[in-house]
Amino acid sequence: MRFSQFCDIAENTEQEQQLLKFLKQDKMKQAEKVFTKLTRVPIFGNLFAALIALGNYESIAAYKQSEHYRHIKDWNFKIDFHKNSLSISPNDEQKKKAQRFLAITGSVIVLIIICRKLCCRRNCR
Repeated sequence: MRFSQFCDIAENTEQEQQLLKFLKQDKMKQAEKVFTKLTRVPIFGNLFAALIALGNYESIAAYKQSEHYRHIKDWNFKIDFHKNSLSISPNDEQKKKAQRFLAITGSVIVLIIICRKLCCRRNCR
């Protein structure tokens, strides 16, 4: 289920209170310290910043008004309150974009390596 769908379902219900309570547990506070360091990661930094911000809001409605919501709303979101587990994964569109990005990046790296090899051979002779 996408996070935006979860928010629509959970808003002003017991699930909302459980989610906010879950995010304020000690384990999540420890994870928040790690997430703070990961906000510098280029692709996923906004996601981690959005998760940190979610724990600081008092309601989902207030969070939906923030700029952080747009960074996380399309991600797949699964929470199990009984096991105290939270899972966030990219949706299919995001996976395709990541694959294209990685393919282009890989191609550029290979091209640079080939050019360096060719230039080195010319200069060495």
